[in-house]
Amino acid sequence: MKKLVALCTIALVAVGAIFAQTSTQDAAAPKVDISTMVRQIDDDYAEFHPTASNVDLDLEYTPLTGEVIINYTCMAASFDQGEAMNTFDAILEDFAKENQFTTKPSFVRKDRTRYYKDERGLRMASFRRCVRFDRR
Repeated sequence: MKKLVALCTIALVAVGAIFAQTSTQDAAAPKVDISTMVRQIDDDYAEFHPTASNVDLDLEYTPLTGEVIINYTCMAASFDQGEAMNTFDAILEDFAKENQFTTKPSFVRKDRTRYYKDERGLRMASFRRCVRFDRR
């Protein structure tokens, strides 16, 4: 009797597997872009950081969350945090105009300053700001 119940159960599972259909909702669901765009920013903001030399700027933008991370790197001897903050404000203003954001960004994390030595042994300063834009 146990063998008969087991065979019937196996047969029902096999028939169900043969006639199983894939969900049409999975195939029709739009794909969400979760990628992060990273781009180097040309240093068109030299008037905001006149004392800093060899400034590298890059911007990371995640469209799904609206999160923007800006990195400002220069030599530590010429680093001024006030100038870096002014540069960030100008970059974020241009970024908001370019992407048609109407609200001001909200801060996600505290600004971070880090000092390190690069591959040539020069002391560098890296300043990072992380903000979020809301589409309203």
